[in-house]
Amino acid sequence: MHRIFASILLGCSSLMAWADLRPLAEEELGAVTGQDGITLSASVTFNPNPDLTRCAGGCGARIAINPGRSAGFIIIDNIKGTFSFDGVTLDIVKIDSGFNGEGAQFNSEALRVGLREARFTNAQYSLSGANQASQGPGLQQHDLFTYQIDGAVRMQGNLYIFASP
Repeated sequence: MHRIFASILLGCSSLMAWADLRPLAEEELGAVTGQDGITLSASVTFNPNPDLTRCAGGCGARIAINPGRSAGFIIIDNIKGTFSFDGVTLDIVKIDSGFNGEGAQFNSEALRVGLREARFTNAQYSLSGANQASQGPGLQQHDLFTYQIDGAVRMQGNLYIFASP
């Protein structure tokens, strides 16, 4: 019985060896259809660091964004809590209809970030503007607002990112 199974397995593997693996020409590749995009899932917990003393009880994480050709920074500061998401998708989609008639006028591609489910638990962050990315001499930071939730928030939907001309 084992010999029969081994013979079948060997026969199947030798058939797979004959599979035609070759580069595709641009025309052939254009005719290939299938599902594309990326799906991500993660859970991240940010804990305050008591060694950093600029925040009472320790500081959370910090993200500094320098918009193109700008002298300043957009800061997401003192990030604490648990952030998790399940099934975030990234796709390039052509928008040529919908959006109350504006899709036809747009008639171009956009990056679609889809949220199947995102959760924030006991979360906090501050949105700020600053003249430099991190702590140091001469830092001037202006906090715009602080968001804090001591429960859980669930979100879902799509975010579209459009290229600027």
